[in-house]
Amino acid sequence: MFHPSASSPAPKGQIIVVVALSLTLFLFAVGLAVDGGNGLAQRRASQNASDFAALAGARIMAEHVDGDTVNATDANVVAAINNAISANGGAALTYAAPDGPQYVSANGTLLGYVGTGTIPGPACATDATNCATGVKVHSTRDFKPFFLGVFGIGQWTAAADATAKGGYSSAPPPPGTLFPVGISLAFFQTYPSCAGKVSTDPNDDCYPQHLTPGNLNVPGGFGWLKFGCDGYGLGQEPPANDGGCSNSKPFLQEEIGPPSNSYGCCTQVGVDPDPMHNRIGSLPGNKASADCSYYIEHEVPVTVPIWDYAGGTGQNGWYHIVGFAGFQITGCSGGKDIEGVWRKAFFTGPVSATPAGGSGVPQNLGVQLVQ
Repeated sequence: MFHPSASSPAPKGQIIVVVALSLTLFLFAVGLAVDGGNGLAQRRASQNASDFAALAGARIMAEHVDGDTVNATDANVVAAINNAISANGGAALTYAAPDGPQYVSANGTLLGYVGTGTIPGPACATDATNCATGVKVHSTRDFKPFFLGVFGIGQWTAAADATAKGGYSSAPPPPGTLFPVGISLAFFQTYPSCAGKVSTDPNDDCYPQHLTPGNLNVPGGFGWLKFGCDGYGLGQEPPANDGGCSNSKPFLQEEIGPPSNSYGCCTQVGVDPDPMHNRIGSLPGNKASADCSYYIEHEVPVTVPIWDYAGGTGQNGWYHIVGFAGFQITGCSGGKDIEGVWRKAFFTGPVSATPAGGSGVPQNLGVQLVQ
């Protein structure tokens, strides 16, 4: 018969303690891994909210840099940031207080809180270094852990900062995004840009203006452009099909889109000193079938080249491109005439508080996420 030794007592209950402890540590490790992964995802979401909010505020600040005192207000900066934060699931922000959004100068200096009623700093036209050009946004997201709540950890907070600036952009529009209409510089020198809804009041800045075809630089002058053709400068890329172009209605409609099909035109504007490289051919002929209905019905602003002078006639006609602008088409009478309002086009940075280009040329505006 077996008799246990008095010096080796049975481990009564000890194995239960070891198993329980091991199971607890295992569950804690699993919970930490799952909740840690969720925490990283929440941190990324918080960063996205801050990024989008900073870019939204910087868009308003680009208009401030451009001297627009109607649309570039502290209240509009607050509204833009709030809309972006709400759309991306961030917690509501407190303005004019610690951790609230702040204005940033061109040299990176924090100038003051957003939400005080005024945009601080000098006007950018007089001091492009110390004026307010952007915003810094701090956002948070509160979330509950999946497993670690059993250990008393009931809530975590993910936080992130982002800074974005607005101003004049030297970057050209992305290839393939230009609408094949060139509008005379005189139009943009005569009519102010419109930021509100299209109006039916002829005295309103957002009342559509009527444009007619022709190569005279007058406020109502426009021309259909021959994108995608070899020999017309501007470093443009030829179409994927045969590299050619024609004056046919189907070819024009292909370039109108949607999407606009410019084949990378106008990438050299303001870069190459050779004026021949800033020209693009005109697309003459019968445009009665041109269909702009997609852009009209969906109220989609397009980016159009701006020209200051033109030359040649017929198939040898050309326009000298000096910049770009946003334009919302409200009418397109078979392609023979168009109507619309000027909307400022925004491009990706880098941006500067100092304008570039010739006098009277509408400047490209842009936004840039800097950190």
